[in-house]
Amino acid sequence: MRTVKRRPTNVAILAFETFAAIPINGPMDVLNKSCALMAEARGEDPDNSAFNVELVGLNKKPLHFGSSVTLNPDTSIATAKRPDLLLIPAVGDDVLRSLSSLRAFVPWIKECSAHGARVVSMCTGSFLLGETGLLNGRSATTHWAFADLFRKTYPQVNLFPEHLIVDEGNIITAGAATAFLDLAIYLVELYRGREAAILTAKVLLIDTGRYTQLPYTIFSSQKTHRDQQILRIQQFMENHMARQIAVEDVAKRAGMSTRNFDRRFRAAVGEAPTSYLQKLRIEKAKRLLETTDDSVSEIMLKAGYEDERSFRRLFNSLTQLSPKAYRNQYATQVISASRPLRITRA
Repeated sequence: MRTVKRRPTNVAILAFETFAAIPINGPMDVLNKSCALMAEARGEDPDNSAFNVELVGLNKKPLHFGSSVTLNPDTSIATAKRPDLLLIPAVGDDVLRSLSSLRAFVPWIKECSAHGARVVSMCTGSFLLGETGLLNGRSATTHWAFADLFRKTYPQVNLFPEHLIVDEGNIITAGAATAFLDLAIYLVELYRGREAAILTAKVLLIDTGRYTQLPYTIFSSQKTHRDQQILRIQQFMENHMARQIAVEDVAKRAGMSTRNFDRRFRAAVGEAPTSYLQKLRIEKAKRLLETTDDSVSEIMLKAGYEDERSFRRLFNSLTQLSPKAYRNQYATQVISASRPLRITRA
């Protein structure tokens, strides 16, 4: 039986100097490895790659990452062929400063999208994608730590930072850091099927099935605003979270009506006082699970909750893990039974 040769998917990965090379060459390596694995599994010609990956820079000058790693773009936006799939890597931590030099990519990204390319961002690469306007009115995700900045910068985007991957068809966004691994496997399955995705994940030891960033999220107390009355109330909440706190009481402490306090708090912090206090308490519970041997019941009380069922339900909704599962994953104590097996030679 004659094998039908499929046209490879042309993939362009934007190449620019960021905090490390891995956001660029990591996805490239996974896609290329998936091609080699499937060719071997099916007895096909390894030269007939399923993905044809190119690194596309603003120009072809070498890109330096520290003193030891250099990447050379295959082509530039001036000469690159139009891709079927365009990947935008993370732009680094100093997002807004980085964008000033990266906006030169924007017209080319928009042109590729207009000609049918699927555009995908990884981590803070969502900010560069946001600059194109292609996300306006759509849903997206980004690195959880940059969610507030993203919302302020691109208010027309429906942001879901709890999601690991958001697929809007011809636009896909992925969450923080190593989420590029989940994304790469997702793309392998999307373009080459489930069999290829599972084989690639197994060989590269990539866990599949992650769908949320919540277990990794660290709650920010959001104190960059300048409302001094609200800042004092936030400090009061932090110092007294183990006791019952009613919104009416803290509003009175702030010298405001409940309605005015709720409005001022939302304007300064970005969410309602009750949900803020819940997240503050659950963050304290997470820290205690990480650093103490206290029972869940003891931690619940220290975090300001009396009903264990309600506490467990809220904890799960904000972390997607039970308290026990969270402790098993993040506790700082080294438990001998869970240490990796070491094989030593006599």
